[in-house]
Amino acid sequence: MPKIKAAGDTWSARIGEKASDPQLHTVVFFCVTNGQRPYRVVQVPRTRLGGADALEALSPEDLRALFDASISMNYLST
Repeated sequence: MPKIKAAGDTWSARIGEKASDPQLHTVVFFCVTNGQRPYRVVQVPRTRLGGADALEALSPEDLRALFDASISMNYLST
């Protein structure tokens, strides 16, 4: 899994198992250095990112751009 440093921590990225749309991949970022951080997700068109091999081949700058576009997956208590 590719890794980047962002927001003061190290994050690993992988393609999510299920996407809400067959035309999209979900990229999930997991914090390696702090288990208390929620994971982050971003959806990417399959035409832009073909799969796990393409994710591994991204430059650090492209991976950082995906991280910057991601959102935190917190849960809401009711």
